[in-house]
Amino acid sequence: LPVLLTSVLKLISIGLLIWLTSVAPARAEFCREVEGHRICIVSIKRSAKNYWQYQAMVSIDGSELPRASYDCREGLITDLEGNTTSFRSRQDGRIVCSLYRRRG
Repeated sequence: LPVLLTSVLKLISIGLLIWLTSVAPARAEFCREVEGHRICIVSIKRSAKNYWQYQAMVSIDGSELPRASYDCREGLITDLEGNTTSFRSRQDGRIVCSLYRRRG
């Protein structure tokens, strides 16, 4: 009986270990509802040189946008190809920079 119990405990331990290592890591996202759209900051990194600039990846209604640079002083978003857009035409810039206003 002790050998059987030891074997069962080993199997349970192995199964538990496999289950724990296979669980996907949680993603903490900062989200806001704006004009009927769910806008989330998926990842964000502040510039070490210019505290008003952020590199961020944003999702709108579950669709991730490519990483972009957000200049909170000038109100501009620059994508990886160098195209620049004003915050006036996009809500994600206001959300990213709301973090800047809190800390700035």
